[in-house]
Amino acid sequence: MTEIEIRGKISKEKFDNLFKLLSETGELVDHYHRLSIDISPGFDSETKTWKNSSGTDIRLKKSDDKEKISIKTGNFQDLERKEVEVKLKTGEFLSALDMLECMRFNTGMIYFWESWEFNYLGVEIKLSKYTPDYFTFEIEGKENNDVHDIANKLNLTAYSNDEYRHAIDWENQNIHQLYTRELVEKILTEKF
Repeated sequence: MTEIEIRGKISKEKFDNLFKLLSETGELVDHYHRLSIDISPGFDSETKTWKNSSGTDIRLKKSDDKEKISIKTGNFQDLERKEVEVKLKTGEFLSALDMLECMRFNTGMIYFWESWEFNYLGVEIKLSKYTPDYFTFEIEGKENNDVHDIANKLNLTAYSNDEYRHAIDWENQNIHQLYTRELVEKILTEKF
């Protein structure tokens, strides 16, 4: 499946206003807490960045009781990226992590946030809260959706390639945490 998506950062006020609008005129399709382990090749633990990006993102994701392995190919800033997902049975998260570690995917970042997904004008809009004062949006469409038109209608500004790279680096330095198995187990115990 090829997905077309854009992302950006929004203020708490914009988040609240958009949440209200989408709740009234869209359809809430999901709400969850997500733990995502990004163990993509090329990670540098010292700088918390992917200096030698392979063009392949490998993530293990847990959204409440739903678990999956997700692989995306293409550069992180590409408008269209191929995505392959393998759904796991609930409770297989740590076993999948063991498997990936055996394949030497054992460095990266841990992300944790809360999201709400809405259907709106033929696209999926995801609003996410990372901290009490850090919020983002994502608009995802299928092959023929113009995600930029929807963003313009909602007065949302998507990241440029440079802004997106800067946002990823800033989040990794200020919000997300370096991957360790112990920290993953702690988050699973405390948050799920």
